[in-house]
Amino acid sequence: MASCCSSYTPLAYIWTVLSVIAALLCPFGLYFSNWLERVSPDGNSITSLSSFRRCPNDTSQISVACEEYLSFGEIYSAAWQAVTLLFGLGACLLILVALTSLFGLCIRHLFNKCVGIITITSQTIGVLLYIAGILVFPVGWNSPRVTSLCGLNSGLYKLGDCRIGWAFIVIIIGTAVALVAAILSWTPLIKREKDRSRRSNNDLTVPYTV
Repeated sequence: MASCCSSYTPLAYIWTVLSVIAALLCPFGLYFSNWLERVSPDGNSITSLSSFRRCPNDTSQISVACEEYLSFGEIYSAAWQAVTLLFGLGACLLILVALTSLFGLCIRHLFNKCVGIITITSQTIGVLLYIAGILVFPVGWNSPRVTSLCGLNSGLYKLGDCRIGWAFIVIIIGTAVALVAAILSWTPLIKREKDRSRRSNNDLTVPYTV
């Protein structure tokens, strides 16, 4: 039976684990509606809201009927349209990077100079897209749909009667993990580029493999 043969260093394995974790957390948080939450006064139900889904959750029931927005144009805030686009593109890039890192475990010298730089650049762009989405997200809190849920005290960067939901916290954690992975991937590359006069061109292509 053929076995995987990787040229990864210990740092590369850490990068791979972090990349996979980020690729799981960020799309996971994107899928669920719990970006904003409001608990009913009696504490028996929680209504959650994301850019494309609104779910009234009665804690006494197992099933939850969610209101879906089936087209991009139905998203009720231009800011949240931008957030959906940023998160969607970022998720695609992070998933692509995670898959590439996993393939690198079984394909020795997969990361030549071109593939290595494209991979870590894609990861960096994905992180930046998620950071931008996180920063733009509160801009949509002054939309009528958010105000109807969170009260008249809600507005630009003001939660009103709502709270940040667990799904958006998952997105933030995933973004932080992806940021750490991106930093880990760039640091050895910069160091090796400084030492390129002492190494062959092929050895400079992968910042985290030997």
